[in-house]
Amino acid sequence: MDEADRNFVQGLARGLAVIESFDREHPEMTLSQVARRIGESPASTRRMLMTLRALGYVGADRDRFFPLPRMLRLGHAYLSALPLATVVQPRLTELTRELDESSSLAVLDGTDIVIVARATARRLTEDYMVLGYRLPAHATSVGKVLLASPAQAGALDAMLSEPLQPMTRHTIAEPQKFRAELARIARQGWALNDQETREGIRSIAVPVILSGTSIAALSVSAATSRMTAASLVKTYLPPLQGAAASLSAALVTAERGQNPRRRAG
Repeated sequence: MDEADRNFVQGLARGLAVIESFDREHPEMTLSQVARRIGESPASTRRMLMTLRALGYVGADRDRFFPLPRMLRLGHAYLSALPLATVVQPRLTELTRELDESSSLAVLDGTDIVIVARATARRLTEDYMVLGYRLPAHATSVGKVLLASPAQAGALDAMLSEPLQPMTRHTIAEPQKFRAELARIARQGWALNDQETREGIRSIAVPVILSGTSIAALSVSAATSRMTAASLVKTYLPPLQGAAASLSAALVTAERGQNPRRRAG
């Protein structure tokens, strides 16, 4: 048994699996539904749910369990620890005000992207994307621009070891075609999502680069009724690239502020 195995806490891993089992499609579940989703016995799952309930992370109504606001502390700890948390939002707000379109910053998490910052266009009375929102990376412009980085070759191979699930009829789900799309994105430095995530919505994304590595992706989305794919690129790509460059520079400054030794370099 190596050191990683000796230090692995099985109970903690199972508890986190229970927390992650709740999502947009499963906002509340019975004990048996949670057990099936995490691959544990009902008895073991019940103990974990009761522990999380006692700690205030999960609530219960008769036979159904649901997450409580305390769970937000877990995501808040991550977001507040990032330079992104203090640097990104003003620039997203400025970009959205300039273009009058919604903008987002996302990072890769396995085969998904996660929205870590968002500015919503004023015309929208309801935004389906919120902080922490997850989507399959292959069906998004931010996911494609991040997967196009050579640093994500391993993640890409792992993703393509399983069938890609289309979200709409426009989603690129054939592995060879998807690899060709990523190669083109790597050459041009930006990615387009033409209704691959949601019918009637197009988006364009560029990477946010820190120390030569794509750490996140910045995107702007627009309704197909207002913007063709060609006009989206022509109108929004230059300001999006400018915002990404400004954000990268601000992150460098923030990182140096947190690590004074780097100032000498």
